[in-house]
Amino acid sequence: MSLRVFILGNLCERNHHPYDVKKMLKGDNMEDVQKINDGRLYYNFEVLLKQGYIEKIEVTREENRPEKTTYGITEAGRKALEEEIYTAFKNFKDVKSLYSSTVFLKHADPVKLAFLIEEAIQKLQNAINRNVEDWKIIGLKTPLNVHLVQEHSLNYMELEVSFLKKLLAFVRGELTAL
Repeated sequence: MSLRVFILGNLCERNHHPYDVKKMLKGDNMEDVQKINDGRLYYNFEVLLKQGYIEKIEVTREENRPEKTTYGITEAGRKALEEEIYTAFKNFKDVKSLYSSTVFLKHADPVKLAFLIEEAIQKLQNAINRNVEDWKIIGLKTPLNVHLVQEHSLNYMELEVSFLKKLLAFVRGELTAL
């Protein structure tokens, strides 16, 4: 999961304070995927601000409380969000690495996304095929516990392909229900 994508995506929806974003991470159970501490969250806001992807909208201070800065996204930030989404799919490692990008798919071109998802499916399918072929050679020589690991590995990769196919159908507007 990309914290940058999560921040930019939420700022596309409306202006937020970093603490609001942290609450959304917890509320969407995204924090289970990637633990976020305050230092890392505020650091990412500062980096995005320096890059010109976000801007300070308002600074308020309530009695006996620290300053509270609300941020909004810039046009450069909207373009960066779109590119970060494409990059996540281009560099596909596993489905968990796509969580933030999947949440904010509406900020990217569906045709380009479909192409990138098809590439990720093919990449994963090739890995499955190589794994199966390799197993045909070494499978007879391995103990049962290694067979269990192999079975789990293949099942996991097939589950990932299944998710990507559903995501592709969604992006194409073909998915009507789960």
